Amino acid sequence: MERATKIAFAAAAVVVAGLVALAVPAFSGFASAEPEAPAEAVGAAAAVAPAEPAAAPELPDWAKNSGPWIIYPEGFTCQGTEGCPNDYRSLIGEPGDVLPANVEYYDPAKHDYDPANPGTFSVFPRADAGADRGPFDGANGFAVVTGGKVVSYVVAHGDTLTGISKRFSVEASALTRDDEPVIPGETQINPGDVLVLP
Repeated sequence: MERATKIAFAAAAVVVAGLVALAVPAFSGFASAEPEAPAEAVGAAAAVAPAEPAAAPELPDWAKNSGPWIIYPEGFTCQGTEGCPNDYRSLIGEPGDVLPANVEYYDPAKHDYDPANPGTFSVFPRADAGADRGPFDGANGFAVVTGGKVVSYVVAHGDTLTGISKRFSVEASALTRDDEPVIPGETQINPGDVLVLP
């Protein structure tokens, strides 16, 4: 016989023997006693300590001094051509169940640009289609986006009210700065000014 046939025949014999051992006591009226575990197995089981919780993974050395590292939702995009800042998935990999120190999930309330705190780590999400035509001459600053809607705009060097109004398809007179209406032809805008869109 071939080796595979011998193995199959032996496996079938073991299965039949096991079924007979189970069926005979059930039909003969004999009550089968619970098998006792060997003393060595009981001692070995008692010696096994409960599993320790998984230790938090560490960031690679090159990533430890920058951050926070952000885990963005699938399909999330940021303004610009370089992608989202400190994107954990694209630069390090998929997160596990336990996050390393200085790694957090994206939270718009915490991470999106806040004109009141311009020096903090900020994310500039991309606006929904049609809400922002993108940077071009006269409108190269950053759109501040919340929930896919452009809520304000940070003026860059060389920006003009005409360029900004074309970029966002709004009238320049509908913009405000410091709660004051913008008056085309009279209002001077400077880099860093924050204009609020209607």
